[in-house]
Amino acid sequence: MNAAMAGGTARRLLAQNVRVLRLTRGWSQEALAEAAELDRSYVGDIEQARRNVSLDSLERLAGAFDLTLLDLLREPDPTELGAQLLRRISGDINGP
Repeated sequence: MNAAMAGGTARRLLAQNVRVLRLTRGWSQEALAEAAELDRSYVGDIEQARRNVSLDSLERLAGAFDLTLLDLLREPDPTELGAQLLRRISGDINGP
């Protein structure tokens, strides 16, 4: 087993990515759950890294975000992440 995958590292990366993607889109957990056809409490557990997520659920999450599975599990680029968050904050301040 790859050392990077040991100890729930992949689960924590997924949790982080799902939360960041959801927040940068301005979605609630309920909105994401609806888009991915999952239960809201299940989405919350994923974001807390409490779930060992099935491939089917990963596909649903990736589809909800219009991403590939690889993109959903990829280490985030801090520069792009910062740019996304700034766009989101600017949108909140300036309004629709």
